[in-house]
Amino acid sequence: MSKDAFAQGKLAFEHNLPMSSCEFPVGSSLRADWMSGWTEASNLSRKTAAKACLLYTSDAADERS
Repeated sequence: MSKDAFAQGKLAFEHNLPMSSCEFPVGSSLRADWMSGWTEASNLSRKTAAKACLLYTSDAADERS
């Protein structure tokens, strides 16, 4: 796996670029690595958002008690 392509994919997600912005050739290992980086960043972002939501709803429930 090319760490550069993977890191570029993660960075692209972090800068709100869509997966379709990948410029590596379709079918190449670099494109697959880039997509893996983008997907990992996306999944991590969703997990973080879900945790934040749980914390927020838990805090809100505590305040109502």
